[in-house]
Amino acid sequence: MAETYTLEAEPRTVVGKQVKQLRRAGRVPAILYGLGEALPISCPQRALEIVLQKAGGSHLVRVTLNGQTHDTLVREVQRDIIRRDILHVDFLKVDLTKKLRTEVSILLVNLPKLSADLMLTHPVTSVEVECLPTNIPDHIEVDASRLQALGAKLTIADLPALEGVQYLADPHEIIARVESLSGAVAEEETTEAGSVMAEPEVIERGKKQEEEF
Repeated sequence: MAETYTLEAEPRTVVGKQVKQLRRAGRVPAILYGLGEALPISCPQRALEIVLQKAGGSHLVRVTLNGQTHDTLVREVQRDIIRRDILHVDFLKVDLTKKLRTEVSILLVNLPKLSADLMLTHPVTSVEVECLPTNIPDHIEVDASRLQALGAKLTIADLPALEGVQYLADPHEIIARVESLSGAVAEEETTEAGSVMAEPEVIERGKKQEEEF
């Protein structure tokens, strides 16, 4: 069972540009949604930072509001693009008796030492699972020790069976594979030769979007 964290919250009435005053006071605007009416809230900045660091998106966060506790999962965290300050957090209220779907990271363990002409690629780093909120794994470990020869691979089917957890992905999808280093270099050079430089993506979150909540 995943660990559970607690967080005290207060009702929030300020929205729009007024939330700047809230942040200056050391509180972060947030929202509780799902399972009924959405509830605007605010949380102490320091306590929220600690909970987010530990809970991620896979651990339950019990948010206490007006004496009532809501079981939630963190679903979105908006940060200033420069200072990385937390601007807004979305908490999804969940029913502990009903299954949900979420992404869980895949962690390769027992990595082999490959010869100089080989390399290990890891194209799939997470998998969608379905389980009860209390059964969400922190991560999924898979033994990579057998990946020693060219062409050796691990697929979704090689992920360990976890009680109460169902993998929602093609069992043949490749998680990791041993490839030839020389072949990868040649492919990269071909791609670069035929590519056209694209414009960089401009991200404005933290300027305009922070005022919408």
